[in-house]
Amino acid sequence: MSSVARLAPADPKPMPSNIEAEASLLGAMLIDNEVARRSRAFLAPGHFFEPIHARIYDRILQLLDRKTVVTPVTLKPYFESDEALKDLGGVSYLARLTGDPGGMLSSAELAHQIRELAAQRQTAEVTAAAAAALREPGANTAQILADMNATLEQAKPRPTIEATPYAWRDPSEIPLRPWVLGRWLLRRTVAGIIAPGGSGKSTALAGIALSLATGRPLIGKHVHGGRKRVWIYNLEDEIDELSRSIQAAAKHHGIGPADLDGWLMVDSAMDAPAKQLCTAISDETGFRLLQPVYDELAAAIRKRDIDVLIIDPFVSSHAIEENDNGRVDKVVKAWVRVAMAADCSIVLAHHSSKAGAGEVTVMSSRGGSAAVDAMRAAMVLNRMTVDEAKRWGIAEAERKRYVRIGDDKSSRAPAEAADWFQIIGVDLGNGTEDCPGDNVGVLVPWSPPDPFDDVTIEHLRTVQRRVGSAHEWRESPQSPHWIGNLVAEVIGLDLEEAADKAKVKSIAKEWIKAGALRVEEGPDQNRQARKFVVSGEAE
Repeated sequence: MSSVARLAPADPKPMPSNIEAEASLLGAMLIDNEVARRSRAFLAPGHFFEPIHARIYDRILQLLDRKTVVTPVTLKPYFESDEALKDLGGVSYLARLTGDPGGMLSSAELAHQIRELAAQRQTAEVTAAAAAALREPGANTAQILADMNATLEQAKPRPTIEATPYAWRDPSEIPLRPWVLGRWLLRRTVAGIIAPGGSGKSTALAGIALSLATGRPLIGKHVHGGRKRVWIYNLEDEIDELSRSIQAAAKHHGIGPADLDGWLMVDSAMDAPAKQLCTAISDETGFRLLQPVYDELAAAIRKRDIDVLIIDPFVSSHAIEENDNGRVDKVVKAWVRVAMAADCSIVLAHHSSKAGAGEVTVMSSRGGSAAVDAMRAAMVLNRMTVDEAKRWGIAEAERKRYVRIGDDKSSRAPAEAADWFQIIGVDLGNGTEDCPGDNVGVLVPWSPPDPFDDVTIEHLRTVQRRVGSAHEWRESPQSPHWIGNLVAEVIGLDLEEAADKAKVKSIAKEWIKAGALRVEEGPDQNRQARKFVVSGEAE
C-alpha cells in the first residue's frame, strides 16, 4: 500500500515497528470481526506504533462492544474529520486496508508481532530513561535498576490464553518429580521449616545440610541422586555459632574436611555488612521487591551449582510487615522464581508465633498465612509433649531433647508420618583448664520404644491361662485388681516405674483390641456392674 509507506518513520534509527503489519491486521479485522474479538484479549490500542492505527483499532473495539458489525462503511463517520487520515487520502484509506493480504503471516502472528514490537519500544524507552537517571550526580544505582526491572517485568508480553486439549501420555514415561531429600525437598520449589525458638531448628538445619552434602541419610531421609551442593545463608548467627553446629554433627557422624570441600557453602550476615540480605522493602515510597538482589542470588546459585539454599530465618531476609499477606505472598513467590530460574530447592526457616502454646502447625507460623501458602511444603518441628514422655518413660529433664518433624503441608506428594529425632550432646573438645569445652546438640533419628519389645507369645498364653473366664481381673487401671497387675507380673515389669506402667497399659490395650483378651460386664462382690477382662481367642 503506497499510502502506508508514507507512514514509515523518517528517523535514521527508528523505534522498532512494522507499519505494514499493523495495516494488514486492521484489514483482517475489517474483513472478519472475529479477528478483533480474538486479538483484544492481549492486544491494546497502545500497542500500535502509528497513532491513526491505534485510533482505528480503538474504534473497532468500541463498535464491537455495541454489537455493531464493523466495516469500512460503519467506521467512515468516525474518521471523516480526522486530519491524520486526510494525509492518507481520507476515509478511502479504510477500504484500502482490506486489500492488503498481509503476506504469509496469519492474523494471530501479526497481532503477536505488533505486541512484541511494542514491548521492545517500551524496553528501549525505560532503559534510556534509566541510563539518563544514572548519569545524574548522586544517583541511587540500586533503586534505579530496581525500578527499571519492575517496569520491564510489567511490560513483558504475556502469552495468549487458550485452552489446550490434553494429550494422552503413558504414565510410565512421565518424568519423575525431581526430589532432592526424601519427600521434603523438591527442585524448583520453596519449602519452609517452622519451629518455635530454641527448639532445635538450627540443629536440624545443620543435620539436613550435612546429609545433603555427603549424600548420606544422616537424618533418615534418602538423598536422591547422590550428594548435593548446599548453601546455608544465615541472617542471625555468627559464623562461629554456625561452625559449632556443623562441626559437632561432622564429629558425631565421622565426616572430614574432604567430605564437605566444595559441597557446603556457609555465609553469615552477622559477620560482614556485605552479607546483609534484604529482598523487599516497604517505606514512604511504597512496597518494592528488590529484584537485583534476587537476580544476584540466582546467579550465585548457578555459579556454584547449588542444589539447596537454606535461608535462616526468613523474617530477616526482608523489611516488610509480616502480617501483610499480599506483600509476603509476593516475596515468597519471588523466591519461587529464583528456585525455578536456578533449578534448585530453597528452604525458608520460619519462626512459629505460638511457642509453648501447644502443637505447632503451619497455622502457627509467625505473621500472615501467605508465607506458607506459597510454599510447596512446610515442615513443622515440635518438642516431645509431657504425655508422650510419660508414655515412653522419658524423664522430664530429658524430654526437650526429643523432637519430631513432619510435613504439615504436602502439595506434591502424600504427607509422610512425622519423624522422631533425639538431640544428643557432642563435646567439641575445645575446652581449656579453666573452662570445659562446648557441648553442642546434634540431630539423630530416634524411634519411640515399641511396647511389645521383649514380649513373647508365651507371655500372652500365660496371661490367657491365668485370666480364664472368671470375673477376677478388671479393665480399669484404678482398680486394685487391674489386669495390668497380672500382665506386669508375667512379663516382669515394675508398675512403680512410669515407663513400665505405660508399657503395660499399651500391651493390655492392644491384646484387648486384637481379641486375645476380652472385656465382659458382670457384677462385682457388691453386685455393681463392672467391666472385667477374660481370656479371648488363643493366638
